[in-house]
Amino acid sequence: MSFWPVFAMWMAMTAIMMGPVVYPWLRALDRIAPASRHSVIPFAGGYILAWAGFSAVAAAVHVTLSALSLPVPFAMDAPVLSAAALGLAGTFQFTRLKEACLSHCRSPAGFLLTRWRPGAAASTRLGLEHGLYCVGCCWALMALALAVGMIDLLWMGLLMAVMVAETTLPFGARLTRPLGFTLLTAGAAVLVMSQFVN
Repeated sequence: MSFWPVFAMWMAMTAIMMGPVVYPWLRALDRIAPASRHSVIPFAGGYILAWAGFSAVAAAVHVTLSALSLPVPFAMDAPVLSAAALGLAGTFQFTRLKEACLSHCRSPAGFLLTRWRPGAAASTRLGLEHGLYCVGCCWALMALALAVGMIDLLWMGLLMAVMVAETTLPFGARLTRPLGFTLLTAGAAVLVMSQFVN
């Protein structure tokens, strides 16, 4: 398995899943001032660049696991890896980094009004900065694609719905800790179930 096709798959998946998450930001940027309308595409480019970095790391992990003859997605073929991925994602929900990045992602207007500067280069930097916050908020949930499979539409749709809810809905911030408990419980359940499957 070569790196570039896997990288392309991760890029496509992140584009589909993060589109609804970044859309409110693009709308907010478009409304700041008439001149900002020329900044939407550079902003989106910077945002994509941030997720390209994540996709490169994820693809490298994906290819490395395959080279080690470990199944990707893990599912129940590698329950310890699946439980570890779920546990990592669940634990991250309780961290200050998650809280800080989610707080940023939930308030586009304030950030854009204070940081926006005219010009394509400034907009690209702004998009990259926001993208890094977004990666910081959502990387652990996105990484669960290694466990559930990036072509499983049900799981990918569920993860996308969770990320959209966390970042855009009025009650989204209150979902973070319950989601963390759910993921930790799911990780423990996978380990228990693996004892019966095997």
